[in-house]
Amino acid sequence: MSADHLFVLLHGFWGNMSHLYKARELLLNEYPDAQVLVASTYAGNLTYDGISICGRRVITEIEDRIKEINESDGVAIRKFSVAGYSLGGLIARYVVGELYNSGFFNEIKPMNFTTFATPHLGTCSEKPGFARWGFNYYGRNWLSQSGRDMFLGNDGIVPKLADPEGYHYRALTKFERLSLYANITNDRSVPFFTAFMSERDPFTDLVNCKPQYVDKYEPVILDLSREMKILPTPVKRKWSRRDYIFFTVLFTVGPIILLGALITITVSAQLSERRIRQLYQSSASPSRSVEMMQQSGKNVTEAELMQDVVEDLLDATGAEEQDAGSTNDGTQYQSSISDNSSVKNASSHKTRISSVSTLNTICSSVVAHKVRHPDSVGKYSPEKALDLEEVQIRMCNEMNKLEWNKYAVQIHQTLHSHAAIVNRKGQLPEGDIVLGHWTERLVV
Repeated sequence: MSADHLFVLLHGFWGNMSHLYKARELLLNEYPDAQVLVASTYAGNLTYDGISICGRRVITEIEDRIKEINESDGVAIRKFSVAGYSLGGLIARYVVGELYNSGFFNEIKPMNFTTFATPHLGTCSEKPGFARWGFNYYGRNWLSQSGRDMFLGNDGIVPKLADPEGYHYRALTKFERLSLYANITNDRSVPFFTAFMSERDPFTDLVNCKPQYVDKYEPVILDLSREMKILPTPVKRKWSRRDYIFFTVLFTVGPIILLGALITITVSAQLSERRIRQLYQSSASPSRSVEMMQQSGKNVTEAELMQDVVEDLLDATGAEEQDAGSTNDGTQYQSSISDNSSVKNASSHKTRISSVSTLNTICSSVVAHKVRHPDSVGKYSPEKALDLEEVQIRMCNEMNKLEWNKYAVQIHQTLHSHAAIVNRKGQLPEGDIVLGHWTERLVV
């Protein structure tokens, strides 16, 4: 990657710059001359303000950085790439659309567009019933504009981003490479179906199914062109030490943490609503009209601090394999991680060939096994579409008309795969495998 290539990294909800420090580190290791901007003007509670307002703040950052690079280094930016994590992926879709509409890409070539665990179809729960209604109602009404966006409220912007007639959608067609990474398990923030943009999810019964992996990236990046191995008999899951810790936390300090989180969320949402009203009343630029929370990576919101406490408690047992579908013991698993890292570091060959992955092969293998052994796998049928809202199905169909490179990710070392997919805390080698897979396939 040359010095005239700007790469923008966008964090997610409740996030800050530190969440993408590992991504920046691996990117610069691979391409030392790259210009990397980790967005900082919508951190913490400002993420409540909605995709469009956060996106406009990022656009101002991009314009300022390009000007700064030109004035300080004498380098004119000619190439542009962006990667968004979680909510940051939706903000990235808004940003590239606005840049495209402004003529930004007339002079600067769009190269790579990547998302990690991004709710492309929104974060509405796909499970029917009262719980689904309550979850979606809470998201739309308690999380300010970002909640209305992500939970597909009446004035949410996500359906507009997927309109094939709109410039946000057209902007994606200009990029040399479109990629996305989705967790198949343990992502409680962004389920597989919405991150992968799929009406099906064949990974709901991994107790009885064992995925196949891409060579040199096992056991993290799935090979979707190979059938899953189905265990001949159901595996009865045994309780682990982690399960006991989880329920101990759940019934002791859990209610206290939950209450504190709800109070913090409510206050943050109210402050966000007030900021939004002030912004539109004053018609001021959202990037300049509020005091920016320029976080160094050490300062976090109270809500994020509570989230970290829960994660640390649940992960107190360390890197312990939990998925029953995996046959590797701890020693073999760690050896596999080390071998993968050494192979990638030693190899100078980088794959640049794109291929759009589908779930057809994996789904067909599960369906075929269910026909032969109807009692060996759970009742769920991967060939049956999930119970999605009509707007989600429409967005799914339109977004999949684009040439995406889709990668399914299985994180084993933690119960919080949403954070691990980008190695948010910098402590999980599996996240580095995902990020290494991403950097090695960038078009420069």
